Amino acid sequence: MDRRRDMTAGAEWKEILLFSLPIMAGQFLQQLYNTVDSIVVSRYGGETQAVSDAMFAAVGSCTSLIFLFLAISIGFANGGGVLIAQLYGARREGELRRAASTLLITQAAMGAALALIGSLGAELLVVGLMRVTDEACRRYAIEYFAIYAVGLIFQYIYNAIAGILRAVGDSKASMYFLIVSAGLNTVLDLWFVISFGWGVVGVAVATVAAQAVCAAFSVFYMVRRYPIFRFGRREFVFDRGKFSTCLRLGVPAIIQQAVVSLGNVFIQRLVNDFGQVTMSAFNAGNRMESYALIPIFGMNNAAASFTGQNVGALEYGRVRRGWRAATLMSCAASVIIAVLLYFLAPGFAQLFSLSGAALDQAVEYQRWMSYFVVLFAAYMPTAGLLQGSGDVIWASMTSFSTLGLRVAVAYAMVYLFDVGYHACWWNIPFGWGLGCLLSIPRYFSGAWKSKRVVGDPGEEALSRSVQ
Repeated sequence: MDRRRDMTAGAEWKEILLFSLPIMAGQFLQQLYNTVDSIVVSRYGGETQAVSDAMFAAVGSCTSLIFLFLAISIGFANGGGVLIAQLYGARREGELRRAASTLLITQAAMGAALALIGSLGAELLVVGLMRVTDEACRRYAIEYFAIYAVGLIFQYIYNAIAGILRAVGDSKASMYFLIVSAGLNTVLDLWFVISFGWGVVGVAVATVAAQAVCAAFSVFYMVRRYPIFRFGRREFVFDRGKFSTCLRLGVPAIIQQAVVSLGNVFIQRLVNDFGQVTMSAFNAGNRMESYALIPIFGMNNAAASFTGQNVGALEYGRVRRGWRAATLMSCAASVIIAVLLYFLAPGFAQLFSLSGAALDQAVEYQRWMSYFVVLFAAYMPTAGLLQGSGDVIWASMTSFSTLGLRVAVAYAMVYLFDVGYHACWWNIPFGWGLGCLLSIPRYFSGAWKSKRVVGDPGEEALSRSVQ
């Protein structure tokens, strides 16, 4: 059965909400996937609690580095998704197939190259770039990242397929993939760590194995569900024209993701300078943040795909109504999120066996964030609209500015005003506030309407127009 969702008809709020719910479920599973690693090592990883605490801090210290390596995949998949969504909205299925195969080939090649770089250069990256110098954590962090990097090729393939299917309206696919992956990862984590006593090596190996299964299942699902993606030997091609367009759309998105990831790397470096207590607190707080922002990221992804399809179909009135609906739903969700963040902070931090100063810092981080989450809720649906319309340069510039400001404020707080570890999260409202100031006026200006990347119906093929 074809599960593509055509969002060029029907009530805008309903289309966006129904499309976003499976994305939210998938993102929850993705976060659960990462949280299980942290909980297992924090409780069962070492022979003593002190060793387990060091492992927990080590796994957390690699999070920003991991997302830096995934930035290319996410950015290029987002760029390719804009093209595919607009081709789908314009009903150009032949070109859509060539764009999809080009995206898959490119992602697999990049994933293989970065898996090799990450695995062989783990010590240089963890110690040199991330500044993990704490003796108790350093070895564990290097071991974890060196193994984790092997699975990058599988994540790149998964991201490509998830991006393709979201572009044609299937937001449930990534949820299915992650149900399989998260379940397997949990079982393997417990088996390798508790039964075999492998510690951080166990959670890393479990993650790579789960990612491999997820990638294989995603390929199977796409081919089984969608006849349009059953490529013959000569149909699975690398199209230079489509690659050029994906690259044109993807480079700003890659830069955007890389800037976000690099900004987080610099924040994590600052965190690591304060030692194991703050590293553990930040890791727990960051996990809670990831869960809290799931509904808002769901609206962002839904707004991007909704906009892409409707811009492709020249339905600009629907885009405007969809933006209003997505923004209202996102901001309403942020109120609930803020309350939950404030009151659940202590209990969530204790899941990771935190106590004393680490527990206090983790709670402070989460409660501070709860005061400002509405800013993020207002910003992200607009960012999704700009991305889906093809206005990727402005969207990337906005991300660059918001993360740049956060990093600058954090370092200024530490080195100019000596506020200590508080700077690791006190910078949050500055970035989110700037995101609103740059994206919302851009929407109202209407400049995004001129960024459509597919020609009007009846024009010659896009591949000719971009060559």
